[in-house]
Amino acid sequence: MHMPSRFSAGRRRALAALGAPLAASLLGRQARAADFPSRPITLLCPFGAGGSVDQYMRALSMAAMPVFGQNVLVENKPGAGGTLSAAVVARARPDGYTLAMTTGSTFRAPWLEPQIGFSPLTDFSYVIGMTSLEFCAVVRADSPFKTFADFMRAGQQRPGQVQYAAGDPTTLVPVSMVDIEARYGAKFQHIPFKSGSDMVTAVMGGHVAVVIDSVGTYVPQIKSGKLRLLAALGENRFAAWPQVPTAREQGFEVVLSAPMGLVGPKGMAPDIVASLHQGFRRAMQAPAVAEALAVLNQPAWYRDPQGFAAYAREAYESSGEQLRRAKLI
Repeated sequence: MHMPSRFSAGRRRALAALGAPLAASLLGRQARAADFPSRPITLLCPFGAGGSVDQYMRALSMAAMPVFGQNVLVENKPGAGGTLSAAVVARARPDGYTLAMTTGSTFRAPWLEPQIGFSPLTDFSYVIGMTSLEFCAVVRADSPFKTFADFMRAGQQRPGQVQYAAGDPTTLVPVSMVDIEARYGAKFQHIPFKSGSDMVTAVMGGHVAVVIDSVGTYVPQIKSGKLRLLAALGENRFAAWPQVPTAREQGFEVVLSAPMGLVGPKGMAPDIVASLHQGFRRAMQAPAVAEALAVLNQPAWYRDPQGFAAYAREAYESSGEQLRRAKLI
């Protein structure tokens, strides 16, 4: 016996009509993932050309091109304490074609400047954690400072008279130095610069006594003997210069490092995030990228999207705590 259908012919046509857009949407997402990328990808660098971040990103972009089958372009966006690139990418279309390299300033600056235009908690899609900047204190070869302890004593004995070069005031070093000065009774004069190459010129010309920055920019001058390391400012000594002690080994609790990675705008489709993550993960494993890290004395710091997002939350909260301790907020 034939049983009557629960749905009228009109109802079935209506359901079919409703299902068509869903099917098209699913097919569209599959095609989008399969076709991505179909044009060049732009990576925004937060600092000027020639610095360690720029050098790493250019090695990475060259390794990523054959992986993606498209040009991967590095565009320098220095300024605003290394946060201009983050502000730009926060306003970009969430299509996966514009990404930015984050640094510690991405998580610190919103505490200092609430009007900065982005929140690291809500405005980014986290793609991949990549490497960590390792910091140093470096002087001209003929500097009277022979150790990091000499530099600190000068700040204690001649408060405000010793100049050091570092990034903009919202970057890791100046913020950390406020905390360090308070703990050790010292005072220095911070001279801000937008790029490591500018700081090389300043210290070589005798315009500043000390540079405190990520070590990669200064490798050629250190190797040639024109600049001299006072200390490694991370947890460990530099592999290339094992004879140079850390600041901690010299009696000062100073540990600076800055993990970084790629982010896109919020709202990026999960399949696009996955495609970008997988592609840049492969690029990170290229021999040329590993060689660049060795030259720059930077360790790898791989994080998947979930791990990178978790780190971002922790970095944002710890930055607020550091700024409160330094009485900057």
